[in-house]
Amino acid sequence: AVVSTQSTGQHYYITNNLSEMAGTFRTGLKLTGLSIFTVLCLQLHISINKPWYRYKLMRPQMMIALQTVISYGSYYLFRSYKVSSSWKKLVVLLIVLTHFSFFAQFMFVSDNPSFITMIPFIAFSCHVFMCLGTLCGDIGTFLFIPFTIKISVAYQNFKLNFVPICAIILTVWSYINTILPPQHSTVHVPINGLDAKFDKLHIMHLSDIHVGPTTGKLFVDWLVSEVNSHNPDMVVITGDLVDSSVKNLRNAVWNLKNLKSKYGTFYVTGNHEYYTNDVDNWLNYLRDHLGLVTLHNQHHVVTEGNATLCIAGIDDPQAKKMSYPDHSPDPITAARGCPSDTPIVMLAHQPKAAQLSIKSLPRVDLVLSGHTHGGQFFPVHIPVYLVNPFFAGLYEVTPDTHVYVSRGLRFYGAPTRLFAYPEFTSVYLHSNQK
Repeated sequence: AVVSTQSTGQHYYITNNLSEMAGTFRTGLKLTGLSIFTVLCLQLHISINKPWYRYKLMRPQMMIALQTVISYGSYYLFRSYKVSSSWKKLVVLLIVLTHFSFFAQFMFVSDNPSFITMIPFIAFSCHVFMCLGTLCGDIGTFLFIPFTIKISVAYQNFKLNFVPICAIILTVWSYINTILPPQHSTVHVPINGLDAKFDKLHIMHLSDIHVGPTTGKLFVDWLVSEVNSHNPDMVVITGDLVDSSVKNLRNAVWNLKNLKSKYGTFYVTGNHEYYTNDVDNWLNYLRDHLGLVTLHNQHHVVTEGNATLCIAGIDDPQAKKMSYPDHSPDPITAARGCPSDTPIVMLAHQPKAAQLSIKSLPRVDLVLSGHTHGGQFFPVHIPVYLVNPFFAGLYEVTPDTHVYVSRGLRFYGAPTRLFAYPEFTSVYLHSNQK
């Protein structure tokens, strides 16, 4: 009789858990379908070559798409913790703040981050960690199914308390990593044919600053002072500088005009500049008001006596996807006119654009990229690693061609850095005459 009761209880427990998961899965399928429909609508409108039309509809449609995707995680958490009185209020608060965060991203942008933007995005970090932890816990549930109902129930209770505590710890840890000063990395790259006058040329590589709702003027001012203290010969910014319009952020980035180097500051667009729907105004503002050399499928020849070095830069591939007029990555156009037998340093935000540059040109000595954030936080490292030809750090593609991918200075969305610490990089070129 005892065995029979235990078997019946275990059967009910297993059936109940499977039913809960099946219900969550069905809802997830519905939300996924809605997400796909929303993304298709987004693609439809960005394919129309009318900038004013894109600007009016891009933000609300992006918001709808993001909210739809996040809704699956919110629903999953609510179903998982609705029976836990101790954590239910926290989960509901996280869900509300998380969904508000993307409204804050579009509506509350100023010179420096405010309480009204940072708190929701920190909640978003905790939301993500709780979703991942709960998913791992549910997978673990199946491991205990062969055991007694007593062990299974004990595991469920442990999971419902352990996951939120871990999520809070990871949220605090990963947030602290974003407010500590970024690492200063150093790499040395041999360049065949580099004139001795450019030997040990010091390039300060900056990427993924993401000035916007969570990064502002205070960070830019610190960065300018830090870069200048290293006395670089050249500064390059490889995209994702901003996350809002010139109107909202002109004061926040103003101090970039005070970057000091022998040959100037060079800039190319990233995918997020196109999300602002203000990319042309940004190119004009950075060039005309801040003195940056904007490389819009263009190059600039640096000279030292009779020695030359070609700095080329291409648009981000997102421009083509969004049908921006006169914007698309074109390495051939960018490098056309570089003096023959002159080393080429290519600036390309995405690693895929770096790969395109290498395949398109007979000679590219060094490509500087960003975009990946080094995964930003675990376990996002895994898909980011899989979808990009280069992930983070220095790659020797051939003995004559190298690619360096920066982990970036800041973050996008959730203020989270976990096992992917932010960096700015001193790149030293060394003459390797053949």
